Order: sequence, then C-alpha cells, then structure tokens
Amino acid sequence: MEDPGQGYVTGLAPEQLEALVETMFLVAFADGTYGPDEREHFERCVCTLTNGRMAGDGFDHVIERLGATQRDKTIASLRLRLSTDELRQVALILATDMAAADGVLHPEERHVVRALAEAFDMDAGAVSEVFEGPEAP
Repeated sequence: MEDPGQGYVTGLAPEQLEALVETMFLVAFADGTYGPDEREHFERCVCTLTNGRMAGDGFDHVIERLGATQRDKTIASLRLRLSTDELRQVALILATDMAAADGVLHPEERHVVRALAEAFDMDAGAVSEVFEGPEAP
C-alpha cells in the first residue's frame, strides 16, 4: 500500500475526514488508555492532518461520540463511509501510525487493525504491509 500523501487528505469531504479520525482513534486507543498526554498528541496529529479543519468543538464531538459507541458499530459505519479502497488503505495507514506513536503496537491495537481490514475486505498481505511496511524492491 502506498500513502497518497497530505494532498489526498486535504481534498476529502468533512464526513470522510471524520471517518479517518475515527479509524485512528479506534486503533490508537484500543489498549484502553486515553490520558491527557495521549489526547493532546492525538488532537495535535488530527489538527495537522486536517489542516485545522477538525479542531476544537468538531474534534471534541467526534471523541465524545466514539467514547459512547460500541467498536463493532463504529467499524460497520466506517466500512460504509470509507467507500473506496484507497480511502480505506489511507485509514489503516494513519491508524497504525497513530497506534505506533509510542513505539509499540499493542496486541489489542493489532486486533483492531485486523478487524478493520476484514471489514474493509482487505487481504492478509495488505494487513501485513501495514504492520511491517512495504517489501523492499
């Protein structure tokens, strides 16, 4: 999988950006921790990713809603809103990058990435590439 870069993300509709952020949140905080430092890091990354389009109240709304929603329902919703293969790949790349920000992909984070990939109809090779990076030429 190739990351299409920042230009791809800036052209997305608000609903698509929100779905990307939700995917990142699911994976990044799959281990059950979401303290003030993690929230600050996550909010800063989202603000950068979205060029400030999702900050403040918009960011808070997404996080509050995610905290009250079951993971399986969120994944099913993401499958519908991330409607292209390319958008789903970007979501997995961003989510895994966020999860690995602390230098470790926890087993529960890996589990959520696999659940997302399955819901997105991605093959096992794509998931391995997300975890390990692309093969060298």
